[in-house]
Amino acid sequence: MMKARQVKWVERNETDPHRRISRLGGDDFTHTVLEAIMNVHHGECRYWMIYQGAPVWIVLDTRPGAAYLRTEFDAGEPDMLLSLPGETKAR
Repeated sequence: MMKARQVKWVERNETDPHRRISRLGGDDFTHTVLEAIMNVHHGECRYWMIYQGAPVWIVLDTRPGAAYLRTEFDAGEPDMLLSLPGETKAR
């Protein structure tokens, strides 16, 4: 059975504009973006977040170029993901 995990924070990588998010996590996990991309690609895990009070799925975008994560409602850039708070110290 595929696990669904709620993403509650993201770690930003300001030095790489093409990989603005380097890690994501929740109450019981922390994954690098590459781990999360591979989990979604291989059907091992799905991710979701709360945006403006509603649940939103995080999907894999494979348009020409490098694969990246975005929400199902983001047209291009992962703006909803970037709205999450930065990594918390109390993981």
